[in-house]
Amino acid sequence: MIARSLLTGLVLAGGQGRRMQAAALEKGLLELNGKPLVEHACGHLAPYVDKVLISANTNLDRYAQYGDVVPDDLALGEYSGPLAGIASALRHVATPWLVVLPVDVPCPPVDLIERLCASVGDEGPRIAYARTSAGVHPLCMVAHSSLVDGLYDFLLSGERKVQFWQRQNDAVPVLFDDVGDAFFNINTPEDLLRASGLTE
Repeated sequence: MIARSLLTGLVLAGGQGRRMQAAALEKGLLELNGKPLVEHACGHLAPYVDKVLISANTNLDRYAQYGDVVPDDLALGEYSGPLAGIASALRHVATPWLVVLPVDVPCPPVDLIERLCASVGDEGPRIAYARTSAGVHPLCMVAHSSLVDGLYDFLLSGERKVQFWQRQNDAVPVLFDDVGDAFFNINTPEDLLRASGLTE
């Protein structure tokens, strides 16, 4: 397990969220059982990390109530995907490790961060991400800060695919079995309604 003093948390809230925007809603600020999604995400990260960063490109003042906000680096282009948020955060971290949680995954496995962090090391893999028997969840990951320059080069070359970058860096998948709806993610107002029953 990575010591708390060596780990920064990142909430990914910087996406365009087109289906939510069609309903004039900012995904990370939507309330779920009385708290905005960003607060739920920060609550999952806080016990394990030295500091929480929030990747966001709109409503920066509101997100700043929950952590230090890091907008995407403009050098990477506008809306260059979630890896741009991760790359920009890696340029700001003061710890060797960054653990990432998307803002729209409101009820991740309770042992998510512990198991991801147990799968990496200074001499071993530098990225680990979650998967289940049904599929992969590459944005639930931990990554080493030394990867930042290579990630910038990857993005500046025009690449955007998360799993492609992870494979290039020998990322290890961590299997989570029998976790039910733990990786359910919110993309529509209907999903938000469903999630209210999962997190009560």
